[in-house]
Amino acid sequence: MQNLIPCRFHIEVEAVLKSEGLRATKQRLDIWDELCSTDSHRDIETILSDLKKKKINVSRATLYRTIDVFVKHGLLKKITLDSGKFLYEHNKKTITPNHDHIVCEDCGEIFEFYDNKIPSIEKKIADDLNMSLTKRVHQLSATCKDSNCAHSKN
Repeated sequence: MQNLIPCRFHIEVEAVLKSEGLRATKQRLDIWDELCSTDSHRDIETILSDLKKKKINVSRATLYRTIDVFVKHGLLKKITLDSGKFLYEHNKKTITPNHDHIVCEDCGEIFEFYDNKIPSIEKKIADDLNMSLTKRVHQLSATCKDSNCAHSKN
């Protein structure tokens, strides 16, 4: 498989793993490469399946442990759906890293959006409450208004 990730990302991943007392094994770096190979939002089972399709043998325990570390250190974003299911996406998007999500309640499709007014609104709210933001999670749920839409209930 072609290495899709610039070397600097492997260096960052290695440092994160080391800070958690984990070795930067080929398996863990392969997990990172797989996570970054697409902008799709995927659950653990899909990630594991995609690794197996590429003949990368990783145990479920290693995958869970590695993903938890990546989430803890901000390398991955963990998205919690209303159903309680978790999806993951890499956090190395260069154009709009602080994007948000709208989840279709009809089919579960996730739409990403960014509005440059949102950060200033968040800051104003925090300032008005005399607080400093440390984390942001912004996710909307919606249904499609267009009855001809492929993911609409109608």
